[in-house]
Amino acid sequence: MGLDAILFQVLTGVGKGMNLFLLASGLSLIYGVLNVVNFAHATFYLIAAYICYTITGLFPNGYWLALILAPIGAALLGGICERLFSRLYDKEHYTQIMLAWGLILVFGDLMKLTWGSEGKMVPTPDVLAGGVPLLGGNFPITYIFVIGVAAAIGIALYVVLYRTKVGIDVRAAAADAEMTSALGVPVDKLYIIVFMVACWLAGVGGVIATLLSPIYLGGDLEIILAAFIIVIIGGMGSILGSLVGSLIYGVVFALGILVLPRFALVFLYILMVLVLIFRPYGLLGRPR
Repeated sequence: MGLDAILFQVLTGVGKGMNLFLLASGLSLIYGVLNVVNFAHATFYLIAAYICYTITGLFPNGYWLALILAPIGAALLGGICERLFSRLYDKEHYTQIMLAWGLILVFGDLMKLTWGSEGKMVPTPDVLAGGVPLLGGNFPITYIFVIGVAAAIGIALYVVLYRTKVGIDVRAAAADAEMTSALGVPVDKLYIIVFMVACWLAGVGGVIATLLSPIYLGGDLEIILAAFIIVIIGGMGSILGSLVGSLIYGVVFALGILVLPRFALVFLYILMVLVLIFRPYGLLGRPR
């Protein structure tokens, strides 16, 4: 096995990891600001993917329209669900998980009634078809697109959180919601915005994921496991930690497939356990 093959596989893992970053960053954002463990977060990811499938079937070259509309739909649905979670902000996390599990079941049945139980494929736009010669292989343009979009959104998210008034309010609410509210910041509205932005991120991830794999019922339960592994490794509540955790997840999984395919996930579980033992709040997280 040559060095070029290993580097090619690493780049593939980076592409997969950057897609997962969009999902994990939203999950981490909700926990960091609202202190909510949204186990249903990947369901918005899957709903956006199905909306993308519908739009691309209705319009020629509809993928680009879906990339705009599907995440907005996920965000609007997230705003409605936030009102349900708002009743549990001061409750134990297990009650939030029970509500999230109920949402997974309800939305799962609705998706089954709407789109059926068979897997769906979204056609790749012509401009993203094919690949470019790289490291002795043909690196898919779709992965380059995924990396570019996720990186751009990650930078924009950082700028908003750390360079704008809204970002200051969000970080203040995460640190002390009661004091932030006393200073005149509408914390309730801020929570809705944060939840909707997080669901929008999941929606973008879901639309982009249709370029990489088929859509199928139950995919949200598989992908939420990956998201939780990422935020545990990177640090719950840390956006930068989500990025680092996503890249680690993608690269370790890709190299695991290259070396021992049957144990690719096992390597990630071992890594997660080691982080929980030696740094339970994650690589870039902070003790709460």
